[in-house]
Amino acid sequence: MAEVTLTIGGRKYTMMCADGQEDQLLKLANALDDKVAMLNSRRPMPENMGLVMGALMLASDLSEQSEAAARLERESAITSEVVEHAAQMVEKAAERISALAETMENA
Repeated sequence: MAEVTLTIGGRKYTMMCADGQEDQLLKLANALDDKVAMLNSRRPMPENMGLVMGALMLASDLSEQSEAAARLERESAITSEVVEHAAQMVEKAAERISALAETMENA
């Protein structure tokens, strides 16, 4: 286990994490610290309220990104269906053209 010291809202927190996860934990703490700093720049608030509000803002960001990813996935699936249908239509048209050409050759 690794030990990491994080600074959030001007206060230091010592946390344990799995070896190799230190950078990720620091990145997450920095994101939370940025949200807390932004909130405090607008209106100073008690430390615990700033942490809760900052965490909620990060959760909101994550929710919006998840919804956007799901929307893109749905749009991609629709696009794939349209492309597949168009390919089938082209294939049918090619078969008809081929049959017509054969009929004309035999005439």
